[in-house]
Amino acid sequence: MAASIHLTHHLMELPMEFAFTISRSTKTVARTVRVELMHEGILALGESVPSSFYKETHETVRTFYDRIVNDSVLEKLDPHNIQELERRLALYEGNVAAKAGLEMAFHDLRGKLLGVPLYKLWGLDPARLPKTSYTIGIDDVDMVRRKMETALSRGYDVIKVKLGGPKDLEMMALIREMAPHATLRVDANAGWTIDEAVEKSRALAEFDVEFIEAPLALTVHDEDYLYLKQESPIPLMADENCHTLKDIKRCARLFHSVNLKHTKTGGLEEARRMIHTAHALKLKVMLGGFAETSISVTAFAHLAPLVDYCDLDACLLIADDPYEGISFRGSEITLPDRPGIGVIPRQNRNPSS
Repeated sequence: MAASIHLTHHLMELPMEFAFTISRSTKTVARTVRVELMHEGILALGESVPSSFYKETHETVRTFYDRIVNDSVLEKLDPHNIQELERRLALYEGNVAAKAGLEMAFHDLRGKLLGVPLYKLWGLDPARLPKTSYTIGIDDVDMVRRKMETALSRGYDVIKVKLGGPKDLEMMALIREMAPHATLRVDANAGWTIDEAVEKSRALAEFDVEFIEAPLALTVHDEDYLYLKQESPIPLMADENCHTLKDIKRCARLFHSVNLKHTKTGGLEEARRMIHTAHALKLKVMLGGFAETSISVTAFAHLAPLVDYCDLDACLLIADDPYEGISFRGSEITLPDRPGIGVIPRQNRNPSS
């Protein structure tokens, strides 16, 4: 009989380096749930990153994991059989971020059992990684200057700017002045009306912006997206409009690219399916995330050889990330060569739980 798989989970509360503001909220602490699987003496890690915007919290995630244990969902489950894990989890509605954290831990476990990194299990080339952006949240001009000084001192040359506040263009002018050669991207987090989006897209073209992510409020109609796609001189990227595979076809009509996050996709396998489908429909793909540690950032980064853009800086926005995984040299990223997702605790760091 196969050895059982034991699931435990722990709340992590980690302060952000800077207060992080987007169009709809401000965050000073990252709250995630660390998933631990124990099997045949091997400890595997995953991380759930719930978002109240998507109707999940760390309480709902932990309640879901307790239910998984009580329902014996992992009993007699081959740790290499991700397909069966997906089938069993699909019997429960919702809880997308919770499912993503659990599936992530299974990928870590099977890689450790086989002694190879996840990217090798998928047959991917770790040398083919796009640069990652570093994100500047909405703030007053003095704080934006301070954040940019930090970013530039660390060598980041791809900058993603959160917009949707009253000083959007003032922020952009300062950032472009401080980084004349950097690649700039903007993200409105669904914060603009159609008229604002058209006006701001034209103004942002003056700053040589690579793309605009999530420009419109979710309440607008498809005709508004199509109009903006026609009128904007800058390519458009979907985020809040793109959750799972079923959304890709619609996004191909309305956008030029999509941003995938495991909190939305529900797991790495669904993200892989979405990447291939998006490319088949001529959409470009970016990997992103929320406020999270190197556990989930590194796990998602194993998909990076397949995509066009990365926004995998979430662990950099935490003041003292307790884990070591993906490494950064400015905006260039490198995957760890350790088995599984390749994440280990940093020396002299104790995750809050």
